[in-house]
Amino acid sequence: MKVIYKNLVVVLSLLFTLSLIGLAYYLYIFPERLANMTHVISLDETARLAPVMKELYVFSAISLGLGFAAILFSLFSRNGDSESNVVYIEKFKDKKEQADKTSDANSEKEETDTDVIAIKDKLKLEKDTKKKAELALSEIANKVEASQASVYRAGKEDGKNVITLFASYAFVLPESQTLSYEFGEGLAGQVAKEKKMIVVDDVPEGYINILSGLGESKPASLAICPIMKDEALVGVAEIASFKEFTKAQEIFIQKVLQLLSDALQPKKETAKEE
Repeated sequence: MKVIYKNLVVVLSLLFTLSLIGLAYYLYIFPERLANMTHVISLDETARLAPVMKELYVFSAISLGLGFAAILFSLFSRNGDSESNVVYIEKFKDKKEQADKTSDANSEKEETDTDVIAIKDKLKLEKDTKKKAELALSEIANKVEASQASVYRAGKEDGKNVITLFASYAFVLPESQTLSYEFGEGLAGQVAKEKKMIVVDDVPEGYINILSGLGESKPASLAICPIMKDEALVGVAEIASFKEFTKAQEIFIQKVLQLLSDALQPKKETAKEE
C-alpha cells in the first residue's frame, strides 16, 4: 500500500509539472487569443494589456511556484522520513539486541550463582577431602557436559614446586601410579606457574585422551584452571569436553573449583613458586 501511494505521488507530481508548462504557454498566447476570439481589440492594441498581463503572469508564477515547491518539499520530506524510519528501526534493533544480550547474561549469571550455591551445600556435607573434590568434578561435568576432569594438588617434591593428581572424574590411573608436573611443565604446570586459567580449543596430540566405549579420542576443548587460596596456589584442575566451553561455563567452572580451595590447602604453608 505504501508503494502504491508513493508511486501515485510521483505520477501526480509529473502531471502537475506538465500542467505548469501548459499554463505558462497558455498565458503567453493569452493576449493573442483574447483579440482573435473577442474582436474587441486588435492585435496591435494587445500591447496595452502588457501591465495587466504582467501582473497576471507574476501572480500565476508565484502561486504555481509555491505549489511546485510544496510538492517537492513533500517528496523530499517523505524520503527523509523513510530514511529516518530506517535509521530508527536499525537503532531500535540494536538496542533490542543489546537488551536481549544483557537479559541473557543476567539470566545466565543468576543460573550460575544458583547452581554454585547448590553445589556448595552438597560439598559441606562431604567431610572426606578427596570425595569432596570428586563430587565437585562430577557436578561440573554434568553441568558443562565434560567427559573427563581431574584435580591436581599443589605441594613440594624434592624441594620443587609440583602439582600431583589428587582426584578425578572418568580418568583411569592405576593406584600404584602417580601423575605430577613441576610448575611450568606442560599445560597444567604452566597454569600452576602463571596462576591464570587457560582454555585450549586445539589440544596437542597425545596430551590427553578421553576413553570411551568407542576407544580413545582427543577432546575438542580443555579448560585448565588454577585453584587459589588468597594469593597462594593450592591446586589446578583440568576439564575436558568434546564441545567448546561457553563463557558462562568457564565462569561456572572457576566458581565451583574455588569451593575446593579450603579443602586443598595443606596444613602447612601452601607451596609457592620459587
